[in-house]
Amino acid sequence: MTRIAALPRSTLHLDFLRHNAPPLDRVLYRDLRLAEAIDAAFPGKGVYLGREGRLPHQPLAALRQFRANRAYYDGVRRQVEPLGLDRLILFLEGEPLERSIQHWFAGQLELWEEGLSHYVDLTSPWWYGMRGLIQLASGFYPRGAMHRRADRSRFVVRDRFEKGGLVLPPPTRAAPADAVCLVGSPLVEDRLLSRRRQQQGLAAIAAVAPYPLYYLPHPRENLAALREVLASCPGARLAAEPFGIHQHAATHGYRAFLAPVSTALLDLGAYSQSLFVPALFGQARMHAALAGWKSNPVATASGIEDLKGFFRRLEGSRPQK
Repeated sequence: MTRIAALPRSTLHLDFLRHNAPPLDRVLYRDLRLAEAIDAAFPGKGVYLGREGRLPHQPLAALRQFRANRAYYDGVRRQVEPLGLDRLILFLEGEPLERSIQHWFAGQLELWEEGLSHYVDLTSPWWYGMRGLIQLASGFYPRGAMHRRADRSRFVVRDRFEKGGLVLPPPTRAAPADAVCLVGSPLVEDRLLSRRRQQQGLAAIAAVAPYPLYYLPHPRENLAALREVLASCPGARLAAEPFGIHQHAATHGYRAFLAPVSTALLDLGAYSQSLFVPALFGQARMHAALAGWKSNPVATASGIEDLKGFFRRLEGSRPQK
Protein backbone atom coordinates (compact mmCIF):
# COMPACT_ATOMS: atom_id res chain seq x y z
CA MET A 1 0.00 0.00 0.00
CA THR A 2 1.44 3.36 -1.08
CA ARG A 3 1.84 5.86 1.74
CA ILE A 4 1.47 9.48 0.63
CA ALA A 5 2.13 12.76 2.43
CA ALA A 6 2.23 16.45 1.56
CA LEU A 7 4.03 19.49 2.93
CA PRO A 8 1.71 22.48 2.36
CA ARG A 9 2.86 25.97 3.28
CA SER A 10 -0.32 28.01 2.76
CA THR A 11 -4.08 27.81 2.58
CA LEU A 12 -3.74 27.88 -1.23
CA HIS A 13 -1.72 24.67 -1.01
CA LEU A 14 -4.43 23.13 1.15
CA ASP A 15 -6.97 24.05 -1.53
CA PHE A 16 -4.86 22.27 -4.13
CA LEU A 17 -4.68 19.19 -1.92
CA ARG A 18 -8.42 19.16 -1.25
CA HIS A 19 -9.23 19.23 -4.96
CA ASN A 20 -6.40 17.13 -6.40
CA ALA A 21 -4.66 14.88 -3.90
CA PRO A 22 -5.17 11.14 -3.52
CA PRO A 23 -5.99 10.03 0.04
CA LEU A 24 -3.17 11.33 2.23
CA ASP A 25 -1.66 9.42 5.11
CA ARG A 26 0.08 12.43 6.62
CA VAL A 27 0.11 16.21 6.18
CA LEU A 28 3.42 17.68 7.30
CA TYR A 29 3.50 21.33 8.34
CA ARG A 30 5.77 23.85 10.04
CA ASP A 31 3.53 26.90 10.35
CA LEU A 32 1.27 26.75 13.39
CA ARG A 33 -1.18 29.14 11.75
CA LEU A 34 -2.15 26.25 9.44
CA ALA A 35 -2.77 23.74 12.21
CA GLU A 36 -6.51 24.36 12.55
CA ALA A 37 -7.12 24.34 8.78
CA ILE A 38 -5.11 21.13 8.34
CA ASP A 39 -7.01 19.38 11.11
CA ALA A 40 -10.30 20.48 9.58
CA ALA A 41 -9.38 19.23 6.10
CA PHE A 42 -7.36 16.16 7.13
CA PRO A 43 -8.44 15.20 10.68
CA GLY A 44 -5.75 13.51 12.73
CA LYS A 45 -3.20 13.48 9.90
CA GLY A 46 -1.18 16.59 10.71
CA VAL A 47 2.48 16.21 11.70
CA TYR A 48 4.11 19.35 13.08
CA LEU A 49 7.76 19.69 12.06
CA GLY A 50 8.68 22.86 13.92
CA ARG A 51 10.89 25.43 12.22
CA GLU A 52 14.17 27.31 12.38
CA GLY A 53 14.51 30.35 14.62
CA ARG A 54 15.83 33.86 14.05
CA LEU A 55 19.19 34.67 15.56
CA PRO A 56 18.93 36.87 18.67
CA HIS A 57 21.27 39.82 19.13
CA GLN A 58 23.20 38.36 22.07
CA PRO A 59 26.29 36.51 20.75
CA LEU A 60 26.02 33.39 22.91
CA ALA A 61 22.29 33.05 22.34
CA ALA A 62 22.85 33.59 18.61
CA LEU A 63 25.44 30.80 18.54
CA ARG A 64 23.02 28.42 20.28
CA GLN A 65 20.26 29.29 17.81
CA PHE A 66 22.66 28.87 14.86
CA ARG A 67 23.49 25.35 16.07
CA ALA A 68 19.83 24.57 16.68
CA ASN A 69 18.99 25.70 13.14
CA ARG A 70 21.69 23.46 11.68
CA ALA A 71 20.37 20.51 13.69
CA TYR A 72 16.76 21.16 12.71
CA TYR A 73 16.98 19.39 9.34
CA ASP A 74 18.37 16.15 10.75
CA GLY A 75 15.60 16.30 13.33
CA VAL A 76 12.99 16.52 10.58
CA ARG A 77 14.55 13.53 8.83
CA ARG A 78 14.39 11.48 12.03
CA GLN A 79 10.76 12.50 12.40
CA VAL A 80 9.68 11.76 8.82
CA GLU A 81 11.61 8.62 7.87
CA PRO A 82 9.75 6.35 10.35
CA LEU A 83 6.49 7.30 8.62
CA GLY A 84 7.52 5.01 5.74
CA LEU A 85 6.36 7.38 3.00
CA ASP A 86 6.44 6.34 -0.66
CA ARG A 87 5.33 9.66 -2.17
CA LEU A 88 5.78 13.19 -0.89
CA ILE A 89 4.13 16.27 -2.38
CA LEU A 90 6.11 19.52 -2.03
CA PHE A 91 5.06 23.01 -3.08
CA LEU A 92 8.32 24.93 -2.64
CA GLU A 93 11.53 23.96 -4.37
CA GLY A 94 14.06 26.52 -3.12
CA GLU A 95 13.36 26.81 0.60
CA PRO A 96 15.86 25.27 3.07
CA LEU A 97 13.56 22.58 4.47
CA GLU A 98 12.41 21.41 1.05
CA ARG A 99 15.99 21.47 -0.26
CA SER A 100 17.10 19.27 2.61
CA ILE A 101 14.29 16.79 1.98
CA GLN A 102 15.22 16.52 -1.69
CA HIS A 103 18.63 15.13 -0.75
CA TRP A 104 17.51 12.26 1.47
CA PHE A 105 13.95 11.29 0.57
CA ALA A 106 14.12 7.98 -1.31
CA GLY A 107 10.54 7.83 -2.58
CA GLN A 108 8.78 9.73 -5.35
CA LEU A 109 8.82 13.50 -4.99
CA GLU A 110 6.11 15.61 -6.57
CA LEU A 111 6.36 19.37 -7.04
CA TRP A 112 2.97 21.03 -7.21
CA GLU A 113 2.32 24.61 -8.16
CA GLU A 114 2.69 26.96 -5.22
CA GLY A 115 1.37 30.01 -7.03
CA LEU A 116 2.69 32.55 -9.50
CA SER A 117 6.35 32.02 -8.58
CA HIS A 118 6.10 28.42 -9.79
CA TYR A 119 6.02 29.78 -13.34
CA VAL A 120 8.15 32.92 -13.39
CA ASP A 121 11.12 34.45 -11.58
CA LEU A 122 9.79 37.70 -10.16
CA THR A 123 12.99 38.78 -8.40
CA SER A 124 16.56 38.94 -9.65
CA PRO A 125 19.14 36.21 -8.99
CA TRP A 126 21.03 38.85 -6.96
CA TRP A 127 18.03 39.35 -4.63
CA TYR A 128 17.63 35.64 -4.12
CA GLY A 129 21.37 35.19 -3.64
CA MET A 130 21.42 37.83 -0.91
CA ARG A 131 18.51 36.08 0.76
CA GLY A 132 20.49 32.84 0.62
CA LEU A 133 23.51 34.48 2.25
CA ILE A 134 21.33 35.65 5.14
CA GLN A 135 19.98 32.13 5.54
CA LEU A 136 23.49 30.66 5.53
CA ALA A 137 24.57 33.13 8.21
CA SER A 138 21.59 31.99 10.31
CA GLY A 139 22.47 28.29 10.14
CA PHE A 140 19.79 27.30 7.63
CA TYR A 141 20.32 24.33 5.32
CA PRO A 142 23.33 25.27 3.17
CA ARG A 143 23.14 23.11 0.04
CA GLY A 144 21.68 25.05 -2.89
CA ALA A 145 21.09 28.15 -0.75
CA MET A 146 22.03 30.57 -3.56
CA HIS A 147 19.63 29.13 -6.13
CA ARG A 148 15.96 29.89 -6.69
CA ARG A 149 15.16 26.70 -8.59
CA ALA A 150 15.75 23.03 -7.89
CA ASP A 151 16.54 20.41 -10.50
CA ARG A 152 12.96 19.67 -11.57
CA SER A 153 13.98 16.40 -13.20
CA ARG A 154 13.99 15.10 -9.61
CA PHE A 155 10.21 15.66 -9.41
CA VAL A 156 6.94 14.79 -10.99
CA VAL A 157 5.78 18.38 -11.70
CA ARG A 158 2.09 19.29 -11.65
CA ASP A 159 0.43 22.66 -12.12
CA ARG A 160 -2.54 24.39 -13.75
CA PHE A 161 -1.17 26.26 -16.74
CA GLU A 162 1.90 24.44 -18.10
CA LYS A 163 2.41 20.82 -17.09
CA GLY A 164 -1.23 20.30 -16.18
CA GLY A 165 -2.61 17.82 -13.69
CA LEU A 166 -4.04 20.31 -11.19
CA VAL A 167 -7.38 22.07 -11.04
CA LEU A 168 -8.64 24.71 -8.67
CA PRO A 169 -12.30 25.76 -8.92
CA PRO A 170 -12.60 29.57 -8.83
CA PRO A 171 -14.19 31.04 -5.74
CA THR A 172 -17.73 32.28 -5.68
CA ARG A 173 -17.81 35.97 -6.54
CA ALA A 174 -20.44 38.52 -5.57
CA ALA A 175 -22.33 40.25 -8.37
CA PRO A 176 -20.19 42.94 -10.05
CA ALA A 177 -20.42 46.37 -8.47
CA ASP A 178 -19.00 49.66 -9.70
CA ALA A 179 -15.65 49.27 -7.99
CA VAL A 180 -12.09 48.12 -8.74
CA CYS A 181 -10.13 45.80 -6.44
CA LEU A 182 -6.37 46.15 -6.32
CA VAL A 183 -4.88 43.04 -4.70
CA GLY A 184 -1.84 43.99 -2.65
CA SER A 185 1.54 42.31 -2.23
CA PRO A 186 4.23 42.91 0.42
CA LEU A 187 6.60 44.54 -2.10
CA VAL A 188 7.46 47.38 0.29
CA GLU A 189 7.96 45.00 3.20
CA ASP A 190 10.26 42.86 1.02
CA ARG A 191 12.22 46.01 0.03
CA LEU A 192 11.37 45.66 -3.62
CA LEU A 193 9.36 48.88 -3.71
CA SER A 194 9.58 52.19 -1.88
CA ARG A 195 6.57 53.56 -0.07
CA ARG A 196 6.75 56.68 -2.27
CA ARG A 197 6.71 54.61 -5.46
CA GLN A 198 3.77 52.65 -4.11
CA GLN A 199 1.88 55.90 -3.57
CA GLN A 200 2.69 57.10 -7.08
CA GLY A 201 1.45 53.87 -8.64
CA LEU A 202 -1.78 53.85 -6.66
CA ALA A 203 -2.43 57.51 -7.45
CA ALA A 204 -1.91 56.89 -11.17
CA ILE A 205 -4.36 53.98 -11.18
CA ALA A 206 -6.98 55.81 -9.12
CA ALA A 207 -6.76 58.82 -11.46
CA VAL A 208 -7.89 56.80 -14.52
CA ALA A 209 -10.14 54.19 -12.90
CA PRO A 210 -13.81 54.76 -13.79
CA TYR A 211 -14.83 53.51 -10.33
CA PRO A 212 -13.49 53.80 -6.77
CA LEU A 213 -10.32 51.81 -6.15
CA TYR A 214 -10.26 49.46 -3.15
CA TYR A 215 -6.93 48.10 -1.92
CA LEU A 216 -7.08 44.54 -0.59
CA PRO A 217 -3.99 44.11 1.63
CA HIS A 218 -1.71 41.10 1.82
CA PRO A 219 -1.40 39.64 5.36
CA ARG A 220 2.24 40.78 5.59
CA GLU A 221 1.59 44.39 4.63
CA ASN A 222 1.87 47.20 7.18
CA LEU A 223 -1.72 48.41 7.48
CA ALA A 224 -0.88 51.63 9.31
CA ALA A 225 1.60 52.72 6.63
CA LEU A 226 -0.78 51.59 3.91
CA ARG A 227 -3.60 53.71 5.29
CA GLU A 228 -1.32 56.77 5.15
CA VAL A 229 -0.50 56.07 1.52
CA LEU A 230 -4.15 55.59 0.58
CA ALA A 231 -5.11 58.81 2.33
CA SER A 232 -2.94 60.69 -0.17
CA CYS A 233 -4.58 59.00 -3.19
CA PRO A 234 -7.99 60.50 -4.04
CA GLY A 235 -10.35 57.78 -5.20
CA ALA A 236 -8.47 54.99 -3.40
CA ARG A 237 -9.29 53.45 -0.05
CA LEU A 238 -8.71 50.32 2.00
CA ALA A 239 -11.02 47.44 1.13
CA ALA A 240 -13.55 46.26 3.67
CA GLU A 241 -13.03 43.02 5.56
CA PRO A 242 -12.83 40.09 5.18
CA PHE A 243 -9.40 40.49 3.60
CA GLY A 244 -8.75 36.94 2.30
CA ILE A 245 -9.32 36.93 -1.47
CA HIS A 246 -11.79 34.02 -1.50
CA GLN A 247 -13.97 35.39 1.28
CA HIS A 248 -13.57 38.94 0.04
CA ALA A 249 -14.61 38.15 -3.53
CA ALA A 250 -17.63 36.24 -2.24
CA THR A 251 -18.68 39.21 -0.10
CA HIS A 252 -17.84 42.23 -2.27
CA GLY A 253 -18.47 42.72 -5.98
CA TYR A 254 -16.02 44.35 -8.41
CA ARG A 255 -15.91 45.20 -12.11
CA ALA A 256 -12.14 44.64 -12.25
CA PHE A 257 -9.25 43.09 -10.36
CA LEU A 258 -5.74 44.55 -10.58
CA ALA A 259 -2.45 43.61 -8.95
CA PRO A 260 1.21 44.54 -9.30
CA VAL A 261 1.88 40.83 -8.80
CA SER A 262 -0.36 38.30 -7.06
CA THR A 263 -1.41 34.68 -7.44
CA ALA A 264 -4.92 35.87 -6.55
CA LEU A 265 -5.48 36.95 -10.17
CA LEU A 266 -4.92 33.35 -11.26
CA ASP A 267 -7.09 31.91 -8.51
CA LEU A 268 -10.10 34.17 -9.11
CA GLY A 269 -10.57 32.82 -12.63
CA ALA A 270 -11.92 36.22 -13.78
CA TYR A 271 -9.23 36.48 -16.44
CA SER A 272 -10.96 38.97 -18.77
CA GLN A 273 -11.66 41.25 -15.80
CA SER A 274 -8.13 41.06 -14.39
CA LEU A 275 -4.87 42.85 -15.18
CA PHE A 276 -1.31 42.71 -13.86
CA VAL A 277 0.15 46.22 -13.45
CA PRO A 278 3.75 45.91 -12.13
CA ALA A 279 5.05 48.47 -14.64
CA LEU A 280 2.87 51.16 -13.02
CA PHE A 281 4.88 50.61 -9.84
CA GLY A 282 8.25 50.72 -11.58
CA GLN A 283 8.73 46.95 -11.46
CA ALA A 284 10.29 46.40 -14.89
CA ARG A 285 11.60 42.92 -14.14
CA MET A 286 8.24 41.70 -12.88
CA HIS A 287 6.55 43.20 -15.93
CA ALA A 288 8.96 41.42 -18.28
CA ALA A 289 8.47 38.10 -16.46
CA LEU A 290 4.68 38.28 -16.52
CA ALA A 291 4.41 39.66 -20.06
CA GLY A 292 6.85 37.01 -21.32
CA TRP A 293 5.05 34.08 -19.70
CA LYS A 294 3.29 32.46 -22.64
CA SER A 295 0.75 30.56 -20.52
CA ASN A 296 -0.31 33.60 -18.50
CA PRO A 297 -4.12 33.79 -18.63
CA VAL A 298 -4.11 37.39 -17.32
CA ALA A 299 -3.04 40.36 -19.46
CA THR A 300 -0.14 42.56 -18.32
CA ALA A 301 -0.23 46.35 -18.72
CA SER A 302 2.96 47.98 -20.01
CA GLY A 303 1.82 51.46 -18.99
CA ILE A 304 -1.05 53.77 -18.22
CA GLU A 305 -2.44 53.61 -21.78
CA ASP A 306 -2.85 49.85 -21.49
CA LEU A 307 -4.73 50.38 -18.25
CA LYS A 308 -7.02 52.95 -19.88
CA GLY A 309 -7.69 50.52 -22.73
CA PHE A 310 -8.49 47.77 -20.25
CA PHE A 311 -11.07 49.97 -18.54
CA ARG A 312 -12.58 51.02 -21.89
CA ARG A 313 -13.04 47.37 -22.88
CA LEU A 314 -14.70 46.61 -19.56
CA GLU A 315 -17.09 49.52 -20.01
CA GLY A 316 -17.84 48.45 -23.56
CA SER A 317 -18.70 44.91 -22.46
CA ARG A 318 -21.16 45.96 -19.78
CA PRO A 319 -24.79 44.96 -20.42
CA GLN A 320 -26.87 47.88 -21.61
CA LYS A 321 -29.57 48.97 -19.21
